[in-house]
Amino acid sequence: MRVVCTALALAGVVSMAPARAEAQRVLTLAEVMTTARERAPQIVSARLGLAEAQGRVVGAGVRPGNPEVDVAAGDRRGDVRSTDLDVGVSQRFEPPGLRSARLAGAGARLAEATASADETTRGVLREAARTFYQALFAAERIRLATAAETLAVALFDAADRRHRAGDIAVLDVNLARAALARARADRRAGEAEQAGALGALKVLLHLSEAIAVQGSLTPTSSPDAVALARGSDERPELRVLQAAVREAEAEVAMARSLSRPEFGLGVRFAREEGSRIILGGVTVSLPVFAKGQEQLAVGSARASRLRAELEALRSRIRVELETALVAYEKRVAAVRVLETDALPSLDENDALTARSFEVGQIGLSDVLLIRREMLDTRAHYLNALLEAALARVEIDAVAAVLR
Repeated sequence: MRVVCTALALAGVVSMAPARAEAQRVLTLAEVMTTARERAPQIVSARLGLAEAQGRVVGAGVRPGNPEVDVAAGDRRGDVRSTDLDVGVSQRFEPPGLRSARLAGAGARLAEATASADETTRGVLREAARTFYQALFAAERIRLATAAETLAVALFDAADRRHRAGDIAVLDVNLARAALARARADRRAGEAEQAGALGALKVLLHLSEAIAVQGSLTPTSSPDAVALARGSDERPELRVLQAAVREAEAEVAMARSLSRPEFGLGVRFAREEGSRIILGGVTVSLPVFAKGQEQLAVGSARASRLRAELEALRSRIRVELETALVAYEKRVAAVRVLETDALPSLDENDALTARSFEVGQIGLSDVLLIRREMLDTRAHYLNALLEAALARVEIDAVAAVLR
């Protein structure tokens, strides 16, 4: 009884349902990332939200005060009756530096919104990549369970044949039947896990059609730590805080501009008792009492707090990247140990165990124990591959490669 149950192929196509292949959309990891950027609801919403921040930039460039026109007219009654008219036009001007500070603040808020949208994209892409690999893992788990079920069927047939020949007791047949049931249950559990992973991916990508994923869990080349460290300096979280610091500094600049006088110019035309009068005027507001004290204090304190948070975040990201790189190396090392020391002998052991049971050299309980150990080894290898793949996703997320 030679049943091929080799080391996992670890590359294949996982379908959402038993629909025809032509009705499925097959996605590689690169296509999942592209689709997420284009269709993921969170990313689309974040991108549309940028229009609000852009609108505020437009509003910041508009002068807040409009020209004012006032008109007064009335009859003058006396020895000589006449109609008097008084018309005035005035315009107030902001203190020097206020408009530029307001524009700087609006630009900083736009940069902050852009970085926040990028952070949303990073998080969604991280989740999409993790779900993609979990779907691949579920497919490999089904392959493993299917191979185990095939072995269990062959073992049950052999046990039944030997029982009918009088070589073994019915107890052994019942043990073989129970092992077959466990194998079938494992396959059903893998199918449920597969459906859940692909369903989650469909929701994440905002897709309605049946999908399949294609790829490999095999570890790729070692990451470039230096390049990743440079990339981590562009993390959207950092850019959010950097923009917030600039916004606080703009708030401080606006507060300081409020300590400067505000000017207004006006022209008046009057007609009184037949005489025409033209007057020019200048208005100056003296910032004696209210001169932006609160804005200055709040803006300065906020800028100091944000700078401290920015430095703490830089330190945290460095530690996160170092930790992610070490974790990935350990995960890959675990995969290599299993590939070198455990997997090569499993197929041979399968064949030897089957032949030994056929000729009566070992009992069914020994066969089941050996098979369970071999199945656990293959399952452990599969889990090690998944953990290594997820560790690499974590590196790419920490280093802002996912964007």
